[in-house]
Amino acid sequence: MFPFRFTTVSLLAALSFSSLLQAAEPVTIRLGDVKGDRYASLRASGELENLDYKVELTPFAAGAPVLEALNANALDVGFTGDIPFLFVHAAGAQLKAVGAWRYNTETVALVVPKDSGAQGVADLKGKRIAVNRGGWGHFLALGLLEKNGLTDKDVTFSFLGPVDGRAALVRGSVDAWVPWEPYTSNAILIDGARVIADGRGIMSGYSYALASDKALADADKKAAIGDLLVRLAKAQQWALAHPQQMADALSEDLNIPQNVARRWVEEARIQPASLDEEVATSLQKAADFFHRHGVLPKKLDVQQAFDFSLAGDVRKAIAEDQSQAAR
Repeated sequence: MFPFRFTTVSLLAALSFSSLLQAAEPVTIRLGDVKGDRYASLRASGELENLDYKVELTPFAAGAPVLEALNANALDVGFTGDIPFLFVHAAGAQLKAVGAWRYNTETVALVVPKDSGAQGVADLKGKRIAVNRGGWGHFLALGLLEKNGLTDKDVTFSFLGPVDGRAALVRGSVDAWVPWEPYTSNAILIDGARVIADGRGIMSGYSYALASDKALADADKKAAIGDLLVRLAKAQQWALAHPQQMADALSEDLNIPQNVARRWVEEARIQPASLDEEVATSLQKAADFFHRHGVLPKKLDVQQAFDFSLAGDVRKAIAEDQSQAAR
């Protein structure tokens, strides 16, 4: 009996020790980022140092696949634009917007080849425009058409991702394209494209940090996400104050030309924002716009798309950084 007792006790002790080791393992946050640009600011600013949790990055070319990965529970947190979020929210995805930042809306632009005769949106009547379906490009194109007395019936949309959209413009299979950064700077500096209209007065200027409901239901992961959002706000403030270092980080991390990275940083002027009712109102306006144009099949109430519980610490971090900068 004694050997059996000893073996049982030893097994229980081993299991207990294994549980302690597992409990000591840091939380891992699986992060998806468009091109990895926000991650670059976190890394370059030093905000990824001395973490009590791990961050695993997966970069994506656009916002839609970030959302798909979040919805499939392949990510815990994702950084993306506001517009793509509407479609997964409409489909019932278990995600929430937990953070936000602002960008210069001029950097989402309608561009044409350098030798195009088009000088304005009205000149594109009867032409073909490349846009990403349900994303910033689609939204801006519809807004610009409406602003100029046209509809989507007056043009032909080619629904393409950013890489294919650029290629289509360069080879002449479309007459115009709607990119965002860094694709806008790349089109202008590398391809010689011309901007004939931009997102001022149409785009909200917000991008989001999104988290899965499953991650938010885990207290340890939620705490880590909250800390990451504070660090992101500080990193964005750092990037504003150190544009050359930020451009260097983007060029290195994303393997893009230095002049493209520098223009991107200077033009986008990304800055942290408090997640509040103003942000929610801007998304509601976008949802109503897309529904009116038949892009969203049903009218949405976006209030349930937000979780404001982590916003307080971010708001405090923004205020502290602004106070230090003013001294």
